[in-house]
Amino acid sequence: MFADIDGNTIHYVSEGEGPPVVFVHGLGGSSNVWHGVIQAMKQHHHCVALDLRGHGRSQGRGKFSIEGWAKDVQKLIRHLELPAVTLVGHSLGTLVAQHLAQTQPDSVDQLVLVGAISYFQPPTADAYRERADLVEQDGMDVLVGPWLEGAVSPQSHAVHSGMVGLLRELFLRNESQHYAKSCRALADAPRIRRDDIGQPTLVLTGAHDRSTPLAMSEEISSSIPVCRVEVIPDVGHWTPLEAPGEVAARTLQFLT
Repeated sequence: MFADIDGNTIHYVSEGEGPPVVFVHGLGGSSNVWHGVIQAMKQHHHCVALDLRGHGRSQGRGKFSIEGWAKDVQKLIRHLELPAVTLVGHSLGTLVAQHLAQTQPDSVDQLVLVGAISYFQPPTADAYRERADLVEQDGMDVLVGPWLEGAVSPQSHAVHSGMVGLLRELFLRNESQHYAKSCRALADAPRIRRDDIGQPTLVLTGAHDRSTPLAMSEEISSSIPVCRVEVIPDVGHWTPLEAPGEVAARTLQFLT
């Protein structure tokens, strides 16, 4: 399905019935990242997952920013005439979710942050700017090998090699210019006033997540008034793909 949001055609999927849950993917991802989670949750919830501007099947006109993506999500919620939603984000999507929860609290009832980002120090932000320059010059292929090595846990590489291959394809499907714009948007992400986030929040982190390690999740938890952290064993950063059933089970438990 598609919606016209501020001149961009935004692709989304919508399945199930019940209280609404909106899923926001991370950098270089798409709504398909949440497929397994949605299949496990759609008997209990109305599940909506979108392709962020410049990702998946959504168009990528204009500037990319955390604030802009949050506005797109908010306008999709209005387009679908949803009541206040549970917002589930992964990686970059957790910044979008946090920003929307803080700035539009009437739209968000609860938060689930998977592989959550708090704030990148200048060396990490600069690395994303360098990544943007690299893909603009040489394309996505130059990054895929080292990126994929650290994206999931060693166990996932050994046991779920088919999933890893599809994750490689997902990464390479990104348009270089859109991916570069997204990297710069992530590097320029605003600091979020987490003490203003009043929604109950669950933070899920993979035990082998090198991109957003446990220390970052604990930092977020300490700054959101009602928040807890849970660690999922044997997975890395792409937890919704590595352990969709576990993400769904913990989310459902949190929501009941």
